[in-house]
Amino acid sequence: MNRNILNLLETPLVQGNLAQVNFYFEEIIGSDTGWQLAITELTRTADNLSDHTKFFWWQIVENFVKTRYTQMDSASLLMRNFLFQWLHNMSISAKEESSFLRNKAAQVFSLVFIVDFPRRWPSFLFDFLETLKLGPKAVDFYLRVLKAIDSEVVEREIPHSNVEANRNTLIKDTIRETSKKPRLYGIPHSHTEALVNSWYEICGIYEMSDSRLVSECLCVICAYMSWIDISLFANEHFYTLFVRFMKDQHLREPDCDCLCEVVAKGMDSSAKVKLIESLYSLLHGAGVFVIDNEEDSDYLCKLGKLINTMGVQLAVSWTRHGIYGLENKLPIMDPLENKLPIISTFFGNRDDNVSASVLECINEYIIILKQKYLLSSVDRQNLESLISINFEKMKYDESYNFDNDGDEEAQFLEFRIQLKKLYVNIASLDKNLILSRTQQLVTSTWENRQTCEFQDAELALTCLYELGEPAEVRAMVIIAATYGGSALEDMVRTMVKFGVTGGISPILDMHHVVQLQFFEVVVRYDKLFLREPYSNYIPDLMLAFLGVLNGSNYEDKQERTESHLPREARSRVCYLLSQFVRAVKACLSVIPSDLYHELSLSEFCFLAHKLREEFLDINSSLRLSTDVRYIYEATTTFIINGSLDHRIQIVMMDFLLNHDMDAFKTVLDQVQREAEPDIVALDKVAAHSVNAFTWCSEAFSNRLEMRVVGPECETPHSALFVQALEIFVKFAEIPTVLPEFQRALRRYCHRLAFCLDKDILQFMPAISKTLLRSRDATSLSENWFLINQMTSKFKEDIIPFLKVEFQPMIRATVAALPNLVGGQEIQLQRSYFSFIAAVCENHLVEVLSSQDTNFMQPIIQGATELNDPMAQKDCYSILKKLVELWGNNGPPDFDEFLYNQIVPACFKGPLRETFDLSDAQTLLALNEASACLKLIYDQKGEEAIEFLQSQYLPRLDFRSNYFRPMPAPKILEFCQALRMEAKLFKQFLKAFFLEGKG
Repeated sequence: MNRNILNLLETPLVQGNLAQVNFYFEEIIGSDTGWQLAITELTRTADNLSDHTKFFWWQIVENFVKTRYTQMDSASLLMRNFLFQWLHNMSISAKEESSFLRNKAAQVFSLVFIVDFPRRWPSFLFDFLETLKLGPKAVDFYLRVLKAIDSEVVEREIPHSNVEANRNTLIKDTIRETSKKPRLYGIPHSHTEALVNSWYEICGIYEMSDSRLVSECLCVICAYMSWIDISLFANEHFYTLFVRFMKDQHLREPDCDCLCEVVAKGMDSSAKVKLIESLYSLLHGAGVFVIDNEEDSDYLCKLGKLINTMGVQLAVSWTRHGIYGLENKLPIMDPLENKLPIISTFFGNRDDNVSASVLECINEYIIILKQKYLLSSVDRQNLESLISINFEKMKYDESYNFDNDGDEEAQFLEFRIQLKKLYVNIASLDKNLILSRTQQLVTSTWENRQTCEFQDAELALTCLYELGEPAEVRAMVIIAATYGGSALEDMVRTMVKFGVTGGISPILDMHHVVQLQFFEVVVRYDKLFLREPYSNYIPDLMLAFLGVLNGSNYEDKQERTESHLPREARSRVCYLLSQFVRAVKACLSVIPSDLYHELSLSEFCFLAHKLREEFLDINSSLRLSTDVRYIYEATTTFIINGSLDHRIQIVMMDFLLNHDMDAFKTVLDQVQREAEPDIVALDKVAAHSVNAFTWCSEAFSNRLEMRVVGPECETPHSALFVQALEIFVKFAEIPTVLPEFQRALRRYCHRLAFCLDKDILQFMPAISKTLLRSRDATSLSENWFLINQMTSKFKEDIIPFLKVEFQPMIRATVAALPNLVGGQEIQLQRSYFSFIAAVCENHLVEVLSSQDTNFMQPIIQGATELNDPMAQKDCYSILKKLVELWGNNGPPDFDEFLYNQIVPACFKGPLRETFDLSDAQTLLALNEASACLKLIYDQKGEEAIEFLQSQYLPRLDFRSNYFRPMPAPKILEFCQALRMEAKLFKQFLKAFFLEGKG
């Protein structure tokens, strides 16, 4: 033993000393006698050692028990003597052992227990119980060991192997068995009885002198109760103890946990009800459920959990009795309903944690009511009470900090989500009741909006919003939107009437959470505004949206201020405005022309330009970019769907986008004029300008193309977007690569492919050359997707472009693939395969026939070398389509390519070790390969059989018992199978390759 090293543990360790200690630690662990040295040090000189040194030796013992103790039966007796000698010394020592050392020792005791019990040390627990007479220190350590054993044997959150699970089952079964050896009290009992008796005695002995020990003992009881006979606890002796402890401030919280375990113990439903009722009667008689609002909240949470567990277990018992009919359930329903007043008291507690402790029981009660045929008057009274409490609890507290959300605010929002779910559950149970209560709330709140607190207004709106969750109410929205006449319709009308009409909109002066929730409700029930008279509210609602976002009352245009909405709330309102404009665009004609003109120029365009300036600020966030997008989309949709003349629409669209086009021209001038321009800043401005046109194009669709809008006008909307594209393409020709601009240009082209007709094709060569300057995998993949989209839309019209630009893109793709790994390679390959598939599906093989055959090499490699079954399936599908199109009437060299490349590919891919024939996706690829081979035979007939029989199959590396070359009978069998029906050949081919792969 190196005393010099051990002396280092007596002082704070520096880096060099720590390395020496670690080396010595590994040296002792590797020694056969290291653990013996450790137990000697811990028993002989423990009082003279520092805590660091003791911990060092305990780690040595722990490592030995974990790694070698199981195989060393001879060490069992020595280990047993050491443990009890150390325990004896610790218990009688005048010096208090550190808590972390006792925990480490308890862990070692538990590890020895799971190895030795029951085979090598069957009396472990009885021997351990004998040490309790050594006093409080021994009792404390006994409880620590039992906790450690629970963690090793019972704890379900700790994963265990099958061997460990079987070991743990054996330990628990043995503990539960009856022992015939007399121990405590001189009578036969099981290990469990001995343990329970010890806990009862500890609680009785130390109740007055050491409440900490009793509290720890209750925690142990709570842990072990789940797998011990409940009758050992559900009796008069323990009930008396438990009830008495409920009056002790130091013991009542762990006592509640024990009672929860008693109630939750699995048993027959009738026995469970009797147990709960007897326990509840005792606790109620002792005044436990008389709640003082000033009581400690931690205790109330525990007590709430207890009454919640009782209610949940009664509900479970009620459900289990479903097979016996309702009359057998009534004796269970009464006890549950009798506890609802107390449950409601906890639910209404001002502490949200206390309220949350009984939510599970309340939800179970709602589920039970849903199964009843008819709600009684008592049921409705209970629901009324729960709704009232739920309304009150959903309100924001005065202390809620809206400017800086902390932990308390996050906890409240999480709790509020649960309250909303409860509200929705009640609504799905009795929609008439919830509609009535919510209508009272909405009407009273909004009619008195000038005097009510903002928390009340927000609550009314939230409840109205959540009404749209249940399916029954969603159906009411559709009916009301079509036919009218419903309570829901009346509530929305009340909200809108008092929220946005009558001079200056009241909603503009309300708290931002009220504003946000108001607009959430408007968008949720937007279908109601598609019918008169509610469509007449659309102008007021538009003014409210824009007034809130622009941050001023719309009656005063001269004094605009920054919106008082927080950034997150403003982002949400931008989205909601976009959704609302889309939803009601068919009814925008109800807005008078003069107001429409004012809204378009003074509100929508002003807001778009303001957000644009904010976004172009160097410190802007990505979220702000999304805000700008929504506003541009909403503005364009608003302009083109209203009552304005088409020429005025053109003027307004130009006014909306001229800032962006002017900024883009400035960037173009700077890049061409300055020697070293700020590329990052210019790239951002250029990309935003392109994005602005992209976002505006969202107002158009394939059904409403830009060139169709306003046919009576010589300048359709499409002209504005085509002119912009001309300028963007000109900018793309500059030598400097701007990645953000290129991505924006690609998105713009995607949109114009939907909205324009063939006008975009004239720009595709220049766009393609520009985009090809970025050779990264993402850019190339997106280029293929863009051309794929164009191919599917324009078909034959795009052939001239593809004939010219196809080879440069192929060369760029082939050059990039060797430098890519993982997901980037797969992404690029799939995009390329999708394009080739689109060419084949649209019968544009003229494009392929005019190219060199090098375009096929990535497809052949994809079919034979990729480890991506979906990509392999695409490749085989492409090969099959080419055979179908060119098999009998293709390019002159296609037959040679078919036999030298396509046929071998149908064998090489499935014969690879990575081609997993047990995988469903891989089987799809195999099916495509099978269909390809079958199609080759159908088109080439016996010529294909001759090639396989005489040239290819004899040379095939068929890895099976046949080795090379493949024997003639096997070749003949394959050729005969090829002549079968496609389904039979598919089955044969799978068996063929399974055999070939060994």
